[in-house]
Amino acid sequence: MECPRCQAENREGRRFCAECGAPLAITCPDCGFSNEPGGKFCGGCGSALPSTARLAGPKFASPQTYTPKHLAQKILTSRSALEGERKQVTVLFADIKGSLELIEGDDPEKAQALFDSTTGAMIEAVHRYEGTVNKVLGDGIMALFGAPIAHEDHAVRACYAALAMQEAARRNAEEMRRKHGVEVQIRIGVNSGEVVVRAIGNDLTMDYDAIGQTTHLASRMEQLAIPGTARITGETLRLAEGFVQVKPLGPTPVKGLKDPVEIFELTGADLSATRLQAAVSRGLTRFVGRQAQLETITRALAQAKDGQGQIVAVTGEPGVGKSRLFYEFAHSHRTEGWLILECGAVSYGGTTPYLPVIQLLKNYFRIEDRDDVRSIREKVSGKLLTLDEELKPMLAPLLALLDIRVEDAAWETLDPPQRRRRTLEAIKSLLLRESRVQPVILVFEDLHWIDTETQAFLDSIGDSLPAAPMLLLVNYRPEYEHAWATRTYYTQCRIDPLPPESTEELLATLLGEDAGIVPLKRKLTEQTGGNPFFLEESVRTLVESGVLAGEPGAYRLARDDQAIVVPATVQGVLAARVDRLAAEDKRLLQMAAVIGKDVPYGLLAAIADEPEGNLDVMSQDVVHSIQL
Repeated sequence: MECPRCQAENREGRRFCAECGAPLAITCPDCGFSNEPGGKFCGGCGSALPSTARLAGPKFASPQTYTPKHLAQKILTSRSALEGERKQVTVLFADIKGSLELIEGDDPEKAQALFDSTTGAMIEAVHRYEGTVNKVLGDGIMALFGAPIAHEDHAVRACYAALAMQEAARRNAEEMRRKHGVEVQIRIGVNSGEVVVRAIGNDLTMDYDAIGQTTHLASRMEQLAIPGTARITGETLRLAEGFVQVKPLGPTPVKGLKDPVEIFELTGADLSATRLQAAVSRGLTRFVGRQAQLETITRALAQAKDGQGQIVAVTGEPGVGKSRLFYEFAHSHRTEGWLILECGAVSYGGTTPYLPVIQLLKNYFRIEDRDDVRSIREKVSGKLLTLDEELKPMLAPLLALLDIRVEDAAWETLDPPQRRRRTLEAIKSLLLRESRVQPVILVFEDLHWIDTETQAFLDSIGDSLPAAPMLLLVNYRPEYEHAWATRTYYTQCRIDPLPPESTEELLATLLGEDAGIVPLKRKLTEQTGGNPFFLEESVRTLVESGVLAGEPGAYRLARDDQAIVVPATVQGVLAARVDRLAAEDKRLLQMAAVIGKDVPYGLLAAIADEPEGNLDVMSQDVVHSIQL
């Protein structure tokens, strides 16, 4: 019997799912007859059944009806390449507290409106962070982050979605009390692990196999959560550490598991956090091997200080240290006397206009999350007019960008294109005027995730740089494209994995000099290819799994097991990269991966069953992915 909640197969006769604990049959309260889940009337006596599965409205009948078009198209286009894949994912379950009690005795249409409203809010939060709602269960949902489309930050996205759901529920609580006279609260459970995507239907329904306790633990976290809260496992926290705030709840017995599970209550998040900031909170490792790039940026800084503004772009694969380079430069003696404004694009923010720019403005005006509308208005207007009274016309577009109601009749009369031009001009004028007071360094990170409006701003400010004491630092992965290359004040430097001597220096800092770990160092160097992030995460995994014991910089082998498992954090980066490939390129890469790191052309041609010319024009993305 297939579980209607998690799709796990269960033997006949079971009343509850072995994987997620959901009921496999609905017992009639009048006659005791066992009915299939989702039935409306009892097969034994004809009485109406108290099934929550039938509470979902028609608009939630299948994933095709509620999945955004851009996400649905991406899944269906890549379906053949996604099926049969093992994915690192985060599973989220959310449901409404005491759903049956809430609607007891109510009119069916009233109950339908109640559940559809809350369910819609939960689904919207999932889609905001590009998760997939795999099932709508009447009074709740099951969602996957990282499958079928891989995301390198699936755990972070799931936690952000959970917090967004709770915030939406709090906003709706007053309306629900007023309209329906009920108190609606939701509870959420989150866990991370592996699944294998078996098949994807035309209606986007996904058939998958959970590996280990992936789904079971997520469901248990939901059932253990107090209404109005979200609970996550230690595995999810490990992947989202530094991006979220939690309250430890200690080891907790979980039905179906032998040992207690360490669980946490999700209490908050920093939506502007980056992977580097998460690393800073844990403690950074030694900075090595990037002296040439530092010197390039330093030369550009000197030119900008003389009033000849510069753009410096740092490009490289994930994990090679682009953000770390900027961090070390910004925190060095070189930038004394400069105003540094930092921001970055995020993986789920490509459809949100001006997201990095808004972050930059909040940093400039020192706006904090706890500030109310009045405080924000005072901070913006006070700083703007103190800087220059002539900037007063820029107040309306800046406030509007910060989502503050604008009391300006002229602004209200503008059409969208005019507002866009005014907004771009306002941001640029503010920063250029500030640079006349003190030189400015603008740091924009991860442009490969940038939205179109932020790109328009960068193009606009870039045109004005040559005559301003301003340095624009940007970084991105190789797939990002721009039109700056022909400008005389543009410099690009590439960061590659660390050379052998720098890799050795970093490993000495991470592990120490114990003679017993020399073979492990060689294996780490070979398997990570000198990628600093991969090195650090691999060492972290070895420590957490008990292979290494001791302290950072003074580890020793605790057991004779040097098998290096690819960390979940690294798997996420690689899987997301591979998923960007075209279906035929992805298939070719998977074949090459079976052969190994060194792929003889003749052997690949023999098993690929492709014309010789097709292999010769293999995309650069495939080459990069094989090297990684």
